Amino acid sequence: MSRTAMAWSRWHSGLVSRVSSERFKPRWVQVVAVAAVLVVGGCTSAVDGDPVAAPSSAGPSTGPGTFPSVEVDVRERSVTAADFPAGYDATEVPAEDLAAVMADTAGYRVGSVVTPSTCAPTPLPATSDEAVALVAASAEANAGTLSAITVLTDSPLSELEAQLEACPTYTTTNQGATATVTTTVLPPSPAQSQESLAFRRVTMSGSMTQTMTALVAQNDGVRVYVTVMAPGSGPVPDGAALDELYTTAVERSRG
Repeated sequence: MSRTAMAWSRWHSGLVSRVSSERFKPRWVQVVAVAAVLVVGGCTSAVDGDPVAAPSSAGPSTGPGTFPSVEVDVRERSVTAADFPAGYDATEVPAEDLAAVMADTAGYRVGSVVTPSTCAPTPLPATSDEAVALVAASAEANAGTLSAITVLTDSPLSELEAQLEACPTYTTTNQGATATVTTTVLPPSPAQSQESLAFRRVTMSGSMTQTMTALVAQNDGVRVYVTVMAPGSGPVPDGAALDELYTTAVERSRG
C-alpha cells in the first residue's frame, strides 16, 4: 500500500474507529469513509424526519440532462497523479474501492442510515468506466488530504446545490457511530465551466471534528470534485494547492 493510502487510512481511523469501538475496516474503506462522514454529517438528533438507509450504489448514467450525447472516456477528462501540486504524493483509488469513495463524495458512508430521510444524498456512479479518484497526502504538517474526483453524471450541478441548501444539517449512523455534519454553500471559485459550486462540511463524531472544503465544476456531464480534508474546523490548510488542482481539473473536464 502506498504512503498516501496509509496516511489517509490513519486519518480516517482517528475519526471513525475511535467512535466505533476500534472496529476494523479495509484501509481504503476507512479512508473513504471519512469523506462520507464529512460530506454527509450535518444533522443532530433533534432533526425532524424518519431515518433511511443511504443508497449503497449509484444507478447507471443514462437519461437526459447534461450527460454528454457522445461517449466520453472519463480517464481522458481526469487529472493524473502528476497534476497534483508539488509536495503531494497522489495515488489513484483502485476500482474495488471506488464505491466507497463515491458514496463518501456524494455524502454518505456505505451502509449508513441518514436522518432525515429527505436528506439522503443522490448516489454517484461508482465504476471505473464512469469515475476516477485520486488522493494525496502532504509531508507538511496540518496540510490535510487533497483529492480529485472525476465522474460522469446525468444530473445538473444545480440539483446538488439545491440539495445542500435544503439539508444544511443531518446525521448519519453506521455500526453504532453517529456523525453530525454541517454543510455551508460557499461562493464558487472562478473557473471556465458551465456550472460551478463550492461548499464546506464540518463533521463531528464523538470527540473528533473534521472539515472538508470542496470545489466542484461540471461541463457536459463531466463533474469534478477537488477537496481538501483536515482535522478541526478551521480554515482551508492549503488553499493554494486546492485552487491549483481545481483549475487543472476543470481544464481537463472540458476535454
